[in-house]
Amino acid sequence: MNTPYPNWGRRRSADRSRALSAEDEANLIRAWQERGDERARERLLNAFAPMAVAMARRFSGGRGVADPDLVQQANIGLMKALDRFDLSRGRRFSTYAVWWVRAEVQEYRRTMGSIVRRPNSGDSGMRSALSRLDGIHVGDDARIAQELGIEQDALEAMRARAVRADASLNVSSLDDKAEDRLANLVDPDSIDPGDRVDWLDQQTLRDALVRALSDLPDRERDIILATQVREPAATLEELGQRHRISKERVRQLRERALERMREALSRSGARIEAFI
Repeated sequence: MNTPYPNWGRRRSADRSRALSAEDEANLIRAWQERGDERARERLLNAFAPMAVAMARRFSGGRGVADPDLVQQANIGLMKALDRFDLSRGRRFSTYAVWWVRAEVQEYRRTMGSIVRRPNSGDSGMRSALSRLDGIHVGDDARIAQELGIEQDALEAMRARAVRADASLNVSSLDDKAEDRLANLVDPDSIDPGDRVDWLDQQTLRDALVRALSDLPDRERDIILATQVREPAATLEELGQRHRISKERVRQLRERALERMREALSRSGARIEAFI
């Protein structure tokens, strides 16, 4: 696969690979973000390329060589970080960039893994048995579990997976901008650097958000997607008309849904403070 910067990972000249001072870093970021200075952008990308390649190597199966596809994704993460970094927060770019590079690499591995992973045999058995359940009342979990030959708690676990899969499909159908807005429900720069590695080892950001969304009541999920994810965002008045409630009630439900998502993500092991 061709990468935007095919020479990344090769040895750089001393003047390009040397670490940037905080002042130089800030000036270069400002030049890129405010004036579109391509030379400033290239210098920043080159300076942080070794970090991106090292991250790709870490996830390349212990061969000691960075997988080219993972290097490509690491590069993309670095470029996203550079475009989104906020100098006004007073943080160094490296902390922010590591988060985005790692998240991009892990998301790629997760996506590719789901493509090649074999279906779960238990889920396949459940689907094949659905034709035998037509005469069973939808709420009769004990009888459904008996028909499927599984324990009732296993049935509940399958149902939960199905709900999450449906939510994931709904999120996956969104366009690129919507996915970015979903990811930005959590501000990566608000996560303590010491927590980033542990949390990202558990789940990718996107997976955690999908699960948190899937656990919301239908009305609250719709309000979050309509106001925080989809573009153009729906107004409180529009959502009030859709759900036949007041604008103030829509606002209350949105705040409650965001709080529920914060709590769900916190239970996953993340200490996340800032939401939109």
